[in-house]
Amino acid sequence: MKLQPTSVISFALFLITLAVNISMPLFRPYAELAGFNNGQTALVLATYILGMLPCYVFLGGISDRIGRKPVLLFSLFLALASNLTITLFPTVYALIFARFFQGVALALSMGTGTAYISEIVHPNADASVRAANATSMATAIGFSGGAFMTSIALLIHFSYLPFTYFIAIGITVIGIILAFLLPKLPPIGGNLVRLPYFPEGYFPVNLSIAICWATTGVVIAIIPTQLATFHLTAYAGFCLVLINWTGGFMQPFIRKRFHPKTSLKLGFAIIPFGFGLVIVGSYFGFLPVVLLGTAFIGLAAYGFSYQGGLAIIADLGGSQKARAVSGYMFFGYVGFGIPAVVLGFLADSIGIINSLVVFEVLILLLSGYLYITFDRPNNR
Repeated sequence: MKLQPTSVISFALFLITLAVNISMPLFRPYAELAGFNNGQTALVLATYILGMLPCYVFLGGISDRIGRKPVLLFSLFLALASNLTITLFPTVYALIFARFFQGVALALSMGTGTAYISEIVHPNADASVRAANATSMATAIGFSGGAFMTSIALLIHFSYLPFTYFIAIGITVIGIILAFLLPKLPPIGGNLVRLPYFPEGYFPVNLSIAICWATTGVVIAIIPTQLATFHLTAYAGFCLVLINWTGGFMQPFIRKRFHPKTSLKLGFAIIPFGFGLVIVGSYFGFLPVVLLGTAFIGLAAYGFSYQGGLAIIADLGGSQKARAVSGYMFFGYVGFGIPAVVLGFLADSIGIINSLVVFEVLILLLSGYLYITFDRPNNR
């Protein structure tokens, strides 16, 4: 059977994103064993951002300089290192190192993988679009697939060392072997450092993705602790699954049916509504409401708001589209990490539900302001 390079690259991106969330359902149990509070647990989560942002900002052109294949292989080895770390040492302290490896791997691989596929299928434009869509789907399944697998494993038999860790190691080794067989394309050259670009009118668009991803970060970092009070810890991973699946699988539909501005403005309403459902479900310990809320959050964070904002910011970027998109993603990942840490420590001071209500009020105010002012001339 002939090796399909685009399929191997998509599989590699799937494996890297799979590693990111394979241990997510056990974050809270690991933290409890070590006596970590909510703020400290959120800091462990944010280690992922610590590994990602410097590489994402300062090494954006590394695969242009040294080639796509070496960078993709290095990212796969980092994913394998993170899987091995948490398997050999299933503790919250090992998670710190694993999350750092995952952040670096993801930052280096996403742009590399997309460029690799586009160069392999060039000049077939239709194939390029199909490959991009396949890559988008592979990463969406990867991000949620790790959490989904481990959540199912924990429901079957709770363990601090679930068998899914060993599955992840095995298939990542297969992915590395396949990646060695990929064609080696010559480097195209260019600058190693590619700082983000913030075009005129960027702020409301970039702020919207920061709000969306901040909401997902808060759900991942804090909601499992609240669910644990109702003995629902094993189900926490499904929150992450729905966040990724609802948005990821809706992306093709959203691209075809909604104007970017309409899509973005819908997200302003969906995010606070979804988070409100999460708060209500968390307060009463009603899991279906929590899961419904996370599904709505994902619908905006990786669907309506993400797609609409990405299209708008790329248009605003003009000839600097790639750097403008980097700025957009920079805002998103800062939003994902920092608010979760702040809210984690706030939850330790005033209680989880109270802290969630504070955050809900904040995102209501910001989303309402963005919705009302978005069409004003100074925001375009």
